[in-house]
Amino acid sequence: MNEKVEWTHCIPFWPENDANKLLVRVENSDLPPKKINFDQQENCLLLHLDNKLGGITVDVNLTEHSTVITFSDYHDGAAPFLLINHTNDEIIEYGQSSLSELEDCLQPNKAVLYTWADPAGSRKLTWKCGNRTEEISPKEDKMEILRVDCRKAVYLMSFYEGLQRIVLITEDENVFKLTYESVKAELAEQEIILSLQDVGISLVDNYLKQEVSYIGITSSDVVWETKPKKKSRWRPMSVKQIEKLEQEFKDYSELSPSENKIIELESNVLVCLTPNGMDMKIQQPNEIPIRRNYLPALKVEYSSSAHQKSFRIQIYRIQIQNQIPGAIFPFVFYPIKPPKSITLDSAPKPFTDVSIVMRTAGHSQISHIKYFKVLIQEMDLRLDLGFLYALVALFTRTDLPSDPEIQHFKKDVECLQEELMSVSSMDTSQISLYEYFHISPIKLHLSFSLSTGGEDSNKEEGKNELIPLQSLNLLLKSIGATLTDVQDIVFKLSFFELRYHFCTTQQLQSAVVKHYSKQAIKQMYVLILGLDVLGNPFGFIRGLSEGVEAFFYEPYQGAIQGPEEFIEGMALGLKALVGGAVGGLAGAASRITGAMAKGVAAITMDEDYQQKRREAMNKQPTGLREGITRGGKGLVSGFVSGITGIVTKPIRGAQEEGAAGFFKGVGKGLVGAVARPTGGIIDMASSTFQGIKKVADSSDDVISLRPPRFFGEDGVIRPYRLRDGTGSQMLQTIENGRFAKLRYIAHAMVNSTDLLMVTKSGVLFVTKGTFGQLICEWQYTYDEFTKEPFIVDGRRLRIEAKERVKSVFHAKEFGKIINFRSPEDAKWILSKLEEVRENQPKL
Repeated sequence: MNEKVEWTHCIPFWPENDANKLLVRVENSDLPPKKINFDQQENCLLLHLDNKLGGITVDVNLTEHSTVITFSDYHDGAAPFLLINHTNDEIIEYGQSSLSELEDCLQPNKAVLYTWADPAGSRKLTWKCGNRTEEISPKEDKMEILRVDCRKAVYLMSFYEGLQRIVLITEDENVFKLTYESVKAELAEQEIILSLQDVGISLVDNYLKQEVSYIGITSSDVVWETKPKKKSRWRPMSVKQIEKLEQEFKDYSELSPSENKIIELESNVLVCLTPNGMDMKIQQPNEIPIRRNYLPALKVEYSSSAHQKSFRIQIYRIQIQNQIPGAIFPFVFYPIKPPKSITLDSAPKPFTDVSIVMRTAGHSQISHIKYFKVLIQEMDLRLDLGFLYALVALFTRTDLPSDPEIQHFKKDVECLQEELMSVSSMDTSQISLYEYFHISPIKLHLSFSLSTGGEDSNKEEGKNELIPLQSLNLLLKSIGATLTDVQDIVFKLSFFELRYHFCTTQQLQSAVVKHYSKQAIKQMYVLILGLDVLGNPFGFIRGLSEGVEAFFYEPYQGAIQGPEEFIEGMALGLKALVGGAVGGLAGAASRITGAMAKGVAAITMDEDYQQKRREAMNKQPTGLREGITRGGKGLVSGFVSGITGIVTKPIRGAQEEGAAGFFKGVGKGLVGAVARPTGGIIDMASSTFQGIKKVADSSDDVISLRPPRFFGEDGVIRPYRLRDGTGSQMLQTIENGRFAKLRYIAHAMVNSTDLLMVTKSGVLFVTKGTFGQLICEWQYTYDEFTKEPFIVDGRRLRIEAKERVKSVFHAKEFGKIINFRSPEDAKWILSKLEEVRENQPKL
């Protein structure tokens, strides 16, 4: 098939076979046609014509739906090579390496532009000087001294100037030195460093008066840093050294010392600690200053010189919290700590580290990125529908005015009527040379729940949003209750790397997205195996394999230092192997029983029971003891709620739906009487297995950065107060949400375990149980007060109320006396009580 393209014209082209080759011939050219590949990205490929016509450049731009091939005139710098023979009497022969013989020769003190004789062939240039034959790749810089024969040597330099690679061969050592100086890295002449200790972003829905999410970028714990004499930067020590130094320093500071102390950090390494923490140093084997510091949450560095700019961005830790009450997953996103074997012998690493070095040299305006590297640590992402609904409600408008809809429709019609030339117009942004571009492998732990959780208002809002997710939810629920959750599946996406690659920013973004999209699609089997049907078999297999991997790589790291570390590494490896195997078995058993219990919970047809069970089961037990305790508690509550449901369900049904609701409630109560104790038994087994897995696993729990924001009745967004947030959160959790519908006003601690809480309707005296649960010991509504509360003896608050008899064995009560820690606490609570009672409606 022959096609002819006129100047400034554009034509469609459909290949007749899958050879992916295109023959190109310019009109009036005597040379045979050139063959190019159109299935590979090309930026400025020069096709050599005869001496009369010169040459044309070809750009091949690959997109998802088409390939655009553009021909343009020759311009300066379009040739891939500029060969310079800067010798006195050496003749250099050169040619494309895939050809059978060299194409031409270059006389001494001459230069020539070269492009490929066969554009579809090898992209390496072969050259010969004397007895020496070498190959040069466009993707490799060279600075070498080559011996031509036994008496003579030449200097070879190969480097980029814009789009063109310059190959300089010289006998002059001074020329070599000057060229080398011009292309090597430079020291910074100007430097700007910005460090932030902690950054917090609060996402608030002011219509619902609710904080949706809190994003925290936090700094590290204490690190110890050294500053070697020859280097100007402070560098963190290894985690092992940091832990030992910090413990020694704490023990030393507790004694309120007045003199310096010498400690042995490692064998023959002595450290001098000072009382004020200043001028501390390593004394042996070499004197090196040390300091106690922290790694900032966000650090941005910029430096520049005559021909070079560099950027460094470090984010130590990002944590995203779901602040909606009753969330399925309280922690949406957080980094996972690496295995202890790695952290012990290496310095603390930030979650994200981006380093960029850009260079401008010579006369070219093309950006030359010498080094671009992104390192991202292992992370965990946990999503549920309730959180997604809340985000959609926060960032989108539900009703779009009719005028913008009409404008969007007209724009779509215009796109359909566009000419082929405008559709095929290539990305005209600036081409850049990426000498080294690398994005590290991405390891993502994903958990997803199609349950909404949260409050009923959020569920109602979400019904009109995210139609695709609603459809998926309906499909999975029609299969069965056990297919609604995905627990801790792992996506491992390989690294993305380019070397000496010309592309625009848009092309680079497209390549990165395509690479990781393909990787994710290839690993969709992980999602299938990770569905919470048979206890996540993928999680069990991964638990075993991780232990085996740790056993093999931890001893190697320990062996670098010596016999003592090797033995320590063997011990860590053995612990990880046992932990991985035992934890994998226990985790699989826990998920199997969890999936069964979830199915039983769905049978009860009770949304409140299902929601409370989900919240309880998503709080992982900290150890075996808590796992067994929580399981026992679940078993008891299952029996109690099952029996009481026989009475309460018909009553609630009658209140909500009348007679039909009464009989529906009888059915729910009878089913619940069987299903709830059964679910409690299975949950007990699941909690126990979770506890066993927690003991085998040595990873740390994620800690909440702060409680959700508290909103007053007026709904005004005020500066965050930790006390209000903590109190409001405690009110939600007292006795599994028994008082969650009350409006929080204030609270004050009475002692380390007891507190008095003031709500809009009354006061609660709350105490912490043995396992941290909050229990209400007594409560009074304001209607029960017989007189205004008052303070006696400075810090004792007296509340007088209506007569109350606890039981036949107790005396009558006419109120309570609360003994606060300080008079200030008592006065503050009294002022809050007076304030809330003043605002009570008068009868």
